[in-house]
Amino acid sequence: MDKIEQAKKHVRQNNYDLQADLERIKEAFAETASDIRGKTSELLAQSADNLREKSVHARKNVEDYTAHKPFTSLGIALLVGFVVGYFVHK
Repeated sequence: MDKIEQAKKHVRQNNYDLQADLERIKEAFAETASDIRGKTSELLAQSADNLREKSVHARKNVEDYTAHKPFTSLGIALLVGFVVGYFVHK
């Protein structure tokens, strides 16, 4: 009977250890998910800032180009309009 009691005690101890291990794993996953969420939002904010900067730069380039070469800009706009109209019409 003594061996049975020892075995039960051993099983209870191992079960407790497994539950504690599972709890630590769960906490580690939660912490990792939180870190990933933080880094993702940080990267998204940086990407949005970069996109804003690039769009402002591109707009300035277009404005400068159209100011310096208005007839070329008009020709490009007409050509793009004809191409888009051709494909939309079909």
